[in-house]
Amino acid sequence: MRGMTDRRPFGKRVKFYRERRGLHQWQLGELLNRSEDWVYRVEAGTIPVNNVKMLADLADALRVHVEDLQGAPTLLDDHEDHAGSVPAIRAALMQSRRLAGSLYDAREPLRLERLAVEVNDAWDLYQHAQYAKLASRLPSLLADARVATQKHAAGKDKAEALRLFALTCHVTAAFLRKLGETNLAWTAADQGDVAASASGDLTAIVALRRCVAHVQLGAGLAAEAVSVTQDAADDLPTGWWEASPVSLSLYGTLLLNGSVAAARLRDRPLADRMIDKAQQAADRLGGDANEMWTSFGPSNVEIHRLALALEFEDVQLAVDIAPRVKPAGLPLERRARARLDVARAYGEAGRTDDAIDHLKRAYKNAPEQMRAHGFARDLARRLYKRSPRRDVRELALGLGALD
Repeated sequence: MRGMTDRRPFGKRVKFYRERRGLHQWQLGELLNRSEDWVYRVEAGTIPVNNVKMLADLADALRVHVEDLQGAPTLLDDHEDHAGSVPAIRAALMQSRRLAGSLYDAREPLRLERLAVEVNDAWDLYQHAQYAKLASRLPSLLADARVATQKHAAGKDKAEALRLFALTCHVTAAFLRKLGETNLAWTAADQGDVAASASGDLTAIVALRRCVAHVQLGAGLAAEAVSVTQDAADDLPTGWWEASPVSLSLYGTLLLNGSVAAARLRDRPLADRMIDKAQQAADRLGGDANEMWTSFGPSNVEIHRLALALEFEDVQLAVDIAPRVKPAGLPLERRARARLDVARAYGEAGRTDDAIDHLKRAYKNAPEQMRAHGFARDLARRLYKRSPRRDVRELALGLGALD
């Protein structure tokens, strides 16, 4: 159904799906424990729904996916050979050679050292928000990583091949989630989690458990994401999380993801406990780092404190935190997301010019990422209605927020 509503503003998409379900505004309001007037104002575009929990509840009530409400992201240019298309990535994720097509025909296995370089390059593309390039490489990388697991029968090489395949599935799942392809991201996360467990590498196992929880969040399964996070943390050997920069970073990012999941359950005490534990790991780490592509450190914790304030609709707290968010040393993907959330905070507080300026910076630095984000597009639409500035119209057009 997304193709029918992609070009409609958010409120008109809500109205479209409400009417498709045969609901009156007052009936939808009752399902959400909101008033008929609230539904009217959402559909009229006079109030935003930029809280993920409410967005998920609204999607559940309308019996659609969150991506249907947000509109499909505009992320990848189409190419004649479809090398970077979702179908090519889907084929590469298939375990059946028949479903994978010609991708595996006469494929020579890479040396594990070379494969490790390719995996690292894929994560670098993800963290630099170069999504079209990443998409063009993922089918071949998935195939190479799977072939490696089949070539090596046992021993250290087998374990390393499984680890690299797991990390390839992880970056694939993270990318697909941004693309709005939640079901396919689920497939990638599932295969990666199985491979990580089989490898016996604890760092890969923790990384993939975080990946699973991240995909569950994208699917609206916050309770399941909290459970996976808590189980993964409880299963760690005593003292492991503080044994090295890598373990500190993996443990910290696991808990950051869990805190967001708890917030979407409206469990503020649990969200606070998780982010406080992540803060302990960041303090022990002593600074920002990017161990195993986690972007973890004090700055990322602060970014998540802002995200939690927005989840709980605590606008004043979000505005108080916003000036403290200093993402300059983090990878581009994190910096852009941080600036988007700062823009959202200022937008909610009525500080329109500040919101425009931060959203412009996010879009300038990571245009593919921002075009893929429903909150960025909806914020741009609202800012366009509020401000006569010429640059905000250009921004909204660039983000695909206006026809």
